[in-house]
Amino acid sequence: MPITLMADHEYAAEHLANGAVNVQGFDVQIVWPESGSAAVYAQLFTDPPYDVMVVPMTNFLIALDRGCPLTGLPVFPDVSFPHVGGQVNAVAGIASPNDLEGKRVGVRGWGFNPGTWMRGAIADVYGVDLTKIHWVEAEPNSLMSVDYPRDPRFSISKGGAQQDELESGALDAVFFDRSGPPLGGSRALLFDDPLEAALTYHRRTGVFPVNVMLAAKSAALEANPGLAQAIVDACGEARRLYDANARDDDEHMGLPIGWLRKNGLFPHRNGLENNRAAVETIIRYAADLGLISRRFAPEELFFAGAA
Repeated sequence: MPITLMADHEYAAEHLANGAVNVQGFDVQIVWPESGSAAVYAQLFTDPPYDVMVVPMTNFLIALDRGCPLTGLPVFPDVSFPHVGGQVNAVAGIASPNDLEGKRVGVRGWGFNPGTWMRGAIADVYGVDLTKIHWVEAEPNSLMSVDYPRDPRFSISKGGAQQDELESGALDAVFFDRSGPPLGGSRALLFDDPLEAALTYHRRTGVFPVNVMLAAKSAALEANPGLAQAIVDACGEARRLYDANARDDDEHMGLPIGWLRKNGLFPHRNGLENNRAAVETIIRYAADLGLISRRFAPEELFFAGAA
């Protein structure tokens, strides 16, 4: 029976999905759920449908904290700055991130990865007190069936269609993924220049946020010695092809490739050491929000010997 590996027809993964790059030495079948990756995120916690899955960083951390039999691979198909997805109601009186205190702010879910990055970023750079914001989770979301912590320090409630709620004024701001829906109606950007805000964060912290990673069933890796490194190697070759063929007017998770190149952020490399600062930071953010019970060492996330 072949080993199943999730790979989308997007960015570097496209070269795995279209067969240009293969995992050497193993019978690997590339798969992608018809209804999209979010449809299988919750299954990570119970019965993962594939041997190797693409999952958001915070989802993996929550699963690891719950003792799910999973092992990470230091492959990060998507990287992005959450700053480009911040939108506000234009009449909510929000001129800077500090003005979010006392407001109602929407996130797709409390453990939503871009929202976790954004909360940590505005706390680190602007000193925003996250306990002074009322957080509203959209439903449905990919973690709504998962029983994970809601720290009582934070005010959290349930909501609905966040774009509509933002335009109506029921929400004062929303942290969308990627660059969010096109602006219109009463919606405006949280940051006047989201790309400059992203650079400010990067210069201050040295972090380029990782959005998703590969997570494998531990049993699949144990049954197939060498599989983890073979997948990492194949993903590295796919990344090389993507880097070589990406045009400046292309985008990556809402970020212009030309802008990324100009600022030394493209090409991006897989690997734990290349992404240690980002991995350490998302672990800290998740722990600070109470999503996980302790701060893991980065090495605890990945297979033995991962570099």
